[in-house]
Amino acid sequence: MADSYKIGQERTADGAATLLRISGELDITARDDLRGAFVAALDAGDVVVDLAGVTFLDSEALGALIDGYNQSLQRAVGFRVINPRGLVARVLEVSGALALFGA
Repeated sequence: MADSYKIGQERTADGAATLLRISGELDITARDDLRGAFVAALDAGDVVVDLAGVTFLDSEALGALIDGYNQSLQRAVGFRVINPRGLVARVLEVSGALALFGA
């Protein structure tokens, strides 16, 4: 994992899903780590991705989020993105992904 971002994993307070707390700048260097984190978390069921700490999101990282969402559909489990802020929220909105992720 690069120094420019972090991916933390825990269970939600109610234990119903895996919560991935992501922070930092998500660019092409984060893509493979994001995909790996999503696949591992989806193995346990529903996933909630918290982007509150993310300050940058490029198309490669957005692609990884979409891949995670698509994997969740294949596995019939939930995949939600919460707390996008600033530029990250704008990227999700303009791309149409905000509605897709239920953010």
